[in-house]
Amino acid sequence: MFVLWKPCYCIGDELIDRQHQRLVSLLNYLYDRIMEACSKKVIDLVLMELIRYAETHFQDEEELMRRINYPELDKHQKEHERLVTEVFHFKEKFDRGLATKMELLHFLREWLVNHVINEDLKIKCFLK
Repeated sequence: MFVLWKPCYCIGDELIDRQHQRLVSLLNYLYDRIMEACSKKVIDLVLMELIRYAETHFQDEEELMRRINYPELDKHQKEHERLVTEVFHFKEKFDRGLATKMELLHFLREWLVNHVINEDLKIKCFLK
């Protein structure tokens, strides 16, 4: 297992917590495929699924923040935009052979875990 889901990552919203767990599962699935030395085509398919799911998750998370009048919504939305841009830039780098599979995995792990811990957990205080 590449990333271990921990209960301390939960923010207290069932949908968002489930989505965070799914993102971790997708990242672990990508790790497993890479460790099996699967083709680049398979890696691309899994990576695109992870990106699409993250974009859907970001929309749901932003909707939750609107519902609870989260004071840092604008900042958080900008962070989501930055994260999506970063992932696409890293994917381009990977596609051009300028990043290894392991660099891709480590980038995605940091991207996901750091965002959940440093940004998403702030939402927890505003949930009733």
